[in-house]
Amino acid sequence: MTPLLSPFAVFFLALYLISGTIALIFTFLGWRHRKIPISLPFTLLMGSLTIWFYAYIFEVLSPDLDTSLVYNNIEIPCMLTIPVAFLLIALYYTGRERYVSLRTLPLFFLGVIVLSLLEFTNPLHYLYYTGFSSTTYEGLVFWIHEHGPFFWLAIVYTYALSLLALGLIVSHLSVTVKHHRRPLLFLLFAAVVPIACNILCIFIITPDTGIDLTPVSFLITGLILAFGLFRYLFTTVPVAYTQVITMMQDGVIITNGPTRVIDLNPAAEQITGIRLRDAIGREIGELMPALAHGLTGPILQEEGKRTECQILQAGGQPRYFDVIIIPLGDRGTGSEGGLFVLRDITERKQSELALAEANKKISMLSSITRHDIRNQLMALKAYLQLSEDSVDNPAELPEYLAQGQKIADMIDRQIAFTGDYENMGGNTPAWQSVSACIERAMVGLPMRDVRIDDERKNLEIFADSLLEKVFYNLIDNALRYGGECLTAIRIISHTEGTSLVLVFEDDGVGVAERDKKQLFTKGFGKNTGLGLFLSREILSITGITIAETGVPGKGARFEIRVPAGKYQYKEGR
Repeated sequence: MTPLLSPFAVFFLALYLISGTIALIFTFLGWRHRKIPISLPFTLLMGSLTIWFYAYIFEVLSPDLDTSLVYNNIEIPCMLTIPVAFLLIALYYTGRERYVSLRTLPLFFLGVIVLSLLEFTNPLHYLYYTGFSSTTYEGLVFWIHEHGPFFWLAIVYTYALSLLALGLIVSHLSVTVKHHRRPLLFLLFAAVVPIACNILCIFIITPDTGIDLTPVSFLITGLILAFGLFRYLFTTVPVAYTQVITMMQDGVIITNGPTRVIDLNPAAEQITGIRLRDAIGREIGELMPALAHGLTGPILQEEGKRTECQILQAGGQPRYFDVIIIPLGDRGTGSEGGLFVLRDITERKQSELALAEANKKISMLSSITRHDIRNQLMALKAYLQLSEDSVDNPAELPEYLAQGQKIADMIDRQIAFTGDYENMGGNTPAWQSVSACIERAMVGLPMRDVRIDDERKNLEIFADSLLEKVFYNLIDNALRYGGECLTAIRIISHTEGTSLVLVFEDDGVGVAERDKKQLFTKGFGKNTGLGLFLSREILSITGITIAETGVPGKGARFEIRVPAGKYQYKEGR
C-alpha cells in the first residue's frame, strides 16, 4: 500500500512541477530568440532542465525500481548536457564562439553520449551503479543508488566542464571594461550555485535520503541566466547593434584595455584582412601598424582623436582611411576601451594627391614654357634687329624675316600648348573607360583605312580628365610617323605583379633606337615635340608611367604601366 503523501511531499513535488514549468517557459522564450547565437545553448540548457524536472517527479512516484530506472535513464543525458550547454554559453559570451562550429560541436557531446551509454548498460557491468536500496521519506519512496567508478567519472566530467566555464568567465572578467562586467558576474554566480549545491547533496546533506536538490540549483542557475541574458542580450538594443554594426560599410573595431580588440564588424575584417576570431585579444597596433604610433599611452585621449592612415590591402593595393577614435569609459577616469571607426577615403585621397601633383607639374611647366618663350623672344628681337640693319642689303632681309616667322610660329605652338596643360588637374581624377577615351580620340583624326583593335572593353583607369588627350597623341603619332605600311593599331593589357600593363602598339615602321631616350622630352620631334611629353605628364598625375618598348622596323609599342588600385574592370560592359 502506497504511503500517504505528507505536506512536505506535496510541497516537494509541487516545487519540482512548478520549477519544471518555469524551465519550460524559458525554453520557449529562448527558442523565440534563436537568431541570437547565445540563445541556442541557453535553450538547450533550459530544455534539458525541463525534462530532468519532470522525469524526476515520475521517478519519485514510481512504484518499483525498474520503473524508477526508466525515468533515471531519461534524466542522465539531460544532467550531462546541462554543463555542456553552460560551457557553450560561456564560450559565446566571452568571445570564443570560434570554437563552436559544425565540425567541433559533436566533440562537446561525445562525453554525454559515452557516459549515457555506460549508464544505460549498467545491468551488464554494474560499474555505474553497484547496487540499489530504497528509503521512505515523508511518504515518498526514494531509490538510493550506490555509486560505481563510472558514476564518479561522470561527476568528474560535469565538474570539469563547469570549472572550465567558470575559468573562462573569470579570465574574461579581468580584461572586460566595467560597464560589461555585470552580465559576466551573473554568469559567474550561475556557474558557482549548481557546483556548490551538488557537492552538498552528494557528500553532506542528502546522501542517505535519496533526495536530489541539484535540479533546483540548476533552476536557480537558469533563472540567473534568464535575467542576465534577457537583460543584456535578448533585448532589442543588442539585436539592433548587431544589425547596424554588421551592415555598416565603415569598419568598426571595439577595444578594451584600452587597445586590445574585443570585436570588429565584417567591414573591419575586410579592411584589416584578419577575421574576428583571429583578431580578438590582439592589440589594435598589430592589426593596423599605421595607427601604432598614435596609441603609445596607457589610455586613449579623453577628447578622442581623428587621423588618417594608409593600409595595404591584398595584392599590395594601398587604401586610405579616415579614422575616428572614441574612448569608452566614464569621463575623467581614463579610457577603459575604445571605438575605432574607419571610413574609406581612398578616392578622395587619390584625388587630393593627384591635384597636388598636377599643380606641381603645372607650376613646373609654366616655368619651363615661360623660359622657352623668353628665349624665343630674344632670338626674335635679334632677327628683327638684323632685319633693321639689312635695309641697305635687301638680299639678306627675306632670310631674317623667314627666321622671325619661324620663331613666331614656335611661340604660337607653345602658347597653344599652355592651353592643353593649363587644364591638366583642373578636374579631379576619375575612373575612365579606356575604350570610350579611344573612341572619342578617333573622331578628330584622319584614320584613313587604319583599324583599331581594342581587346579590353571593360577596362577603366583612375586618371586625370585629360586621359583622352593621351590616346589622341598616341594615335596621331602612329598616323603621322607609322609610314605607308601602317594598317592597324592594337590595344591589349596584362598584369605584372600588382600592376596592369596597357599596351598600345602598331604595325608601322616603329621608333628609331636613337630616338627612344628623347621621345618624351619636351620639344623633341618633327611636329610640335610636345604631344608625348604632355601625355607622360598627364599619366604621371595618378602614378601611371609610359615607355616605348617596340622594335625598330616592326612597329611602335608603348607600355602604359598602371599601379595597383588605379585600374578596375567594369561589369556589364
